Amino acid sequence: MQLKNITIKAPAKVNLGLHIVNKRSDGYHNIETLMQTVSVFDILEISINQSHITITTDHPNLPCDRSNLCYKAAQVFFEKTGQVGGILIHIKKNIPIGAGLGGGSSDAASVLTALNILFAKPLRNKDLKKLAFLVGSDVPFFVDGGTAYASGRGEILKAIEPEPFLRYIIIYPGFGIDTGWAYEKINSLTNKKNYIRILDYNFDAESIGRNEMLLKNDFEEVMLKQFDELRFMKQFLSQNGAVTVSLSGSGSSVYGIFDDNKKIKDAFAKIKEKVFWAKEAFSIPSSKIPQFSYKNKEERQWR
Repeated sequence: MQLKNITIKAPAKVNLGLHIVNKRSDGYHNIETLMQTVSVFDILEISINQSHITITTDHPNLPCDRSNLCYKAAQVFFEKTGQVGGILIHIKKNIPIGAGLGGGSSDAASVLTALNILFAKPLRNKDLKKLAFLVGSDVPFFVDGGTAYASGRGEILKAIEPEPFLRYIIIYPGFGIDTGWAYEKINSLTNKKNYIRILDYNFDAESIGRNEMLLKNDFEEVMLKQFDELRFMKQFLSQNGAVTVSLSGSGSSVYGIFDDNKKIKDAFAKIKEKVFWAKEAFSIPSSKIPQFSYKNKEERQWR
């Protein structure tokens, strides 16, 4: 019997260092970064529909039209696979919008994964990633998730093994930063010498604390000057036990990595009183992605 419904968890990501190499002739930028999926999730309820792509959400500021990456993902899937039908997508939004945590890209990858399951897996993993790149530069990463070195526009991926386990506090200041605007602001920095050596680096909380400059995010030089809130968030985490602190993506989220259980609990208790949104989180390995269930729960529970 063909499945009709899936509920799937779409994880956020953080960037462990982000270097902008140069601006490309197509207007995009070549980057180097390490991305890691973390335990903050949107939840997507996805059902096969008759003929339309329909998106609903519990978030008042999330568009549900063709500008939503989930719509584009579904459209690309149907066009490229020749499958006939439609889909109803309901997004329970937990990842802040415009936070540098990849929520929209992760949601889109989850739609592709869910459709591939609902339509009996017509695509292999590598083909699914090719479709994902048509949707957005970060979307291929979320097909597998875990920890991966990303270059090019972010679509050239190399898995990091063994995957480091890291614990985070992630803070969102209550406003998003448009990625296109952020890249316009940072164009003057694109000729910097590459100081990130991700593939030669052993990632764990202790070594990250000793070599924080290796994980520097190029966007910080601009964004921390632009927004007082980001400077406060970074200073707070540094003063409350984080072994390293960084902006994620182009912002607006800032994360701290902790190697001590008491310090992370104490810091989280303090920051909850001061900011709009904060989460304790930990890294999610690729073996735990995708995380999904069928609505008829007797068939399958969460992986």
